Amino acid sequence: MNSPIMFGEWLRQRRDELGLTRKEFARRVGCSISTLRKIEDGERHPSVQIAELIANCLDIPPAEHSTFVKVARGELTVDRLSPVSKLVGNPNISPASTALPLRANLPVLPTPLIGRQREIEELIRLLRDPQCRLLTLVGPGGIWNTRLAIETASHMQEVFADGMYLVSLASVNTMQLIVPVIADAVGFAFQGASSADPKAQLFNYLKQKQVLLLTDNLEHLLIEPGIEALAELLANAPQVKLLATSRESLGLQGEWIFEVHGLPVPENPQTEDSTQDTSIELFLQRARRAHVEFNATSEDLSAILRICNLVDGMPLALELAAAWVRTLTCDEIAKEIERGLDFLRVSTRDLPPRHRSMRAVFDHSWKLLNEEEQEVLARLSVFRGGFAREAAEQVAEATLSVLSALMTKSLIRRSGAGCYDLHELVRQYAADQLADQPQVKKGAQERHGNYYLAYFGQADGRLRSSAQRETLAELTAEMDNVRAAWDWAVVHREFTLIEQSLRTFIMFYDTRCWYQEGYDILGRAVDVLEAAYGQLPVDKTNQVALGHLLTTRSLLTYRLGKLEEAREMQERSLKLQRSLNDLANLVETLAFLSTVMSLTGNYARATELCIEGREKSLAVGDQWFAAMCLSLHGNIAILTGQHKLAHELLQTAVAEWRLIGDLRFTAFGLNYLGQIALILERYDEARSAFEESVALNSSVGARGNLGAAYEGLGSVAQVQGKHELAIEMFRKAVDTFAELGLRFHVGQGLAEMGRSYFALGNDNDADRLWGEALRIATEIRGAPVALYALINMAGLLAKRGDMEHALEMALMISNHPASSHYTRNRAAHLHAELEAQLTPEQIEAIQARVGEKTLESVVEDLLK
Repeated sequence: MNSPIMFGEWLRQRRDELGLTRKEFARRVGCSISTLRKIEDGERHPSVQIAELIANCLDIPPAEHSTFVKVARGELTVDRLSPVSKLVGNPNISPASTALPLRANLPVLPTPLIGRQREIEELIRLLRDPQCRLLTLVGPGGIWNTRLAIETASHMQEVFADGMYLVSLASVNTMQLIVPVIADAVGFAFQGASSADPKAQLFNYLKQKQVLLLTDNLEHLLIEPGIEALAELLANAPQVKLLATSRESLGLQGEWIFEVHGLPVPENPQTEDSTQDTSIELFLQRARRAHVEFNATSEDLSAILRICNLVDGMPLALELAAAWVRTLTCDEIAKEIERGLDFLRVSTRDLPPRHRSMRAVFDHSWKLLNEEEQEVLARLSVFRGGFAREAAEQVAEATLSVLSALMTKSLIRRSGAGCYDLHELVRQYAADQLADQPQVKKGAQERHGNYYLAYFGQADGRLRSSAQRETLAELTAEMDNVRAAWDWAVVHREFTLIEQSLRTFIMFYDTRCWYQEGYDILGRAVDVLEAAYGQLPVDKTNQVALGHLLTTRSLLTYRLGKLEEAREMQERSLKLQRSLNDLANLVETLAFLSTVMSLTGNYARATELCIEGREKSLAVGDQWFAAMCLSLHGNIAILTGQHKLAHELLQTAVAEWRLIGDLRFTAFGLNYLGQIALILERYDEARSAFEESVALNSSVGARGNLGAAYEGLGSVAQVQGKHELAIEMFRKAVDTFAELGLRFHVGQGLAEMGRSYFALGNDNDADRLWGEALRIATEIRGAPVALYALINMAGLLAKRGDMEHALEMALMISNHPASSHYTRNRAAHLHAELEAQLTPEQIEAIQARVGEKTLESVVEDLLK
């Protein structure tokens, strides 16, 4: 084996003799400058595709390509290559030289094959298997089966001593011509005087030959009998192998099927290695050929990734899209693809007409379907992101046999046990066909909407049980269909269906922390309902739907830090539900309104609401909301200093959550239980509760609860004097809350983190964090957080010698109704310390000033 640096030196010498800079050479090859540098400096081997491109740019004769690639990859020593001086400018060596045996008609690919090395290696392995005589590459149009077959064959010269032949069948319209077409490809002339029929003559000619036949584009010939001729050929010529390409399998007993999919699509295009041998690399190379000055920016790479996802890595679609870089930005190209299929077309003269647009590709496939298959495929276009067999039956009236036929023809794909999906471009084409049948389309959309909203609504019980984790995964996989069903229901005013899915909606969106999306979706539904029926619909069914929509949206509104807007929604919903005596939905409103009242410091009303919610939940048999109201009551008891009651309530609540089996809300209860255990100085109990909460929330992906658990662990560390650990936990909590947009909790976490910085003597950072917490609390009207930040800032003022200002703040905080028990106690303690250091006259003046100030005016002065 050679060391990479030896090949790199050879490559650099060759490039220098050609008079090319590294930048110019990288552009010709179609790779990045940094990739070429690493190859030349011996830091990495090139991929097979990059090595082939380098060989082309250096005019390495085709006969030496295989050796060149092995040297570049470190598999052979560099002395296997011809000296530079013998190859550069040598008139006796030209690209017309060929590595293929003389008995071959394989064309030279006009452009390098990107991202198929794994497939090529697997196909070579299969063709070397003595049992594999007929291997069919199956894939949709535009997947470049033909190119893959040709590239594979070009690596197998030593296996087929008598040649490899491409048998192109694209223009053949009957199976009766397959024998003469094969004969023409292999150069066999029939003997007119022979008594044997042409088929027997051909079979006899191939009988002792080691030949690989690439039978290309067979799909359109499968609708009539005669394909059995290939099986007969294999039976009579034991050393012949067939490598076939088709959009569907041939249906022969000896057939081995190799499914060809799109090129890999990387998750992150910003790292250099992520683009190698992927759909992005193909796009970049085609773009550079279309526009030699094209250099992708980071914004371009993000748009190119979107393009690759939209076309699912389909090579032809990528090539057609890349051709537009001369006139459009990559972002504009992505938007055009989203708008419609007809954008993906070019007038390139050396492409066959059926490959000049994706519509032409799919037109060809569509014509090969029978009437039932066409109707089902059109109806399947209403699905988004895949579908289960049961859904296909109910929505698209698709039988198993038709699904199987469409899968065989590469128009739908298996995506799991009993699940299927459509390539997005196929779906767009099928949707165009469906649009030509308005009544059929209307029926399919109606069945789709009814099916998925019913399916979504029925998942509520499982979402609130021990099956929560599996149900979350199942619903997440179906959300594209659920969104489409929801949009249909809103447009068609199907508010009964919508209302029946709302409990699942809020549980799912809240757990997944999709707050803004859920807020917007519910807002559109409320707007349409009110536009159609007014702010107070006459019909009771629509009144129930409106009340439930407002309640559901209010929770997401609160999560986004819009506390006053959330309260107004809940008050409106509460009034409506009380008038309807809608107990089932009323318990939700009571619980959510109690939460907002608690966050804004109205603890008396919060307590009343959660007690009423608990009673009504038990009355209607809703154990889940009964446990929720009990948990909320326990939290209010913590905030109001009723510590013994809080511990009792929360122990009972956690036990109820465990019985229900809801992992997320067991963790929710544990977070509150950990808080009261911490206050009661039961540190081991507190830590255990928060650690279990971290594990449960991580398992179901409940990131909001997870942030609260991290904050709890930070508080345990803080009270035990482990401030570095506390800061680490608080930072995890704040980062989680910030990512989710939970501004109330961000403010709380910053204030807690500031306390640990203060304890470590880092006063400036502490002051900065408390100021930020105060600013956030002011913007969202979160008085409890503002007051908590203020008592910390008052302590800092006292430390800095500003006793009078510190006492003013302590007195104001002590008297404010939104102060939690803990905040009020700290204010009282500071008050006592400061009074001991001030004169009676100073204290009297301070008390007079405090009576003239509000929380808002104090905050405004501090933030200035």
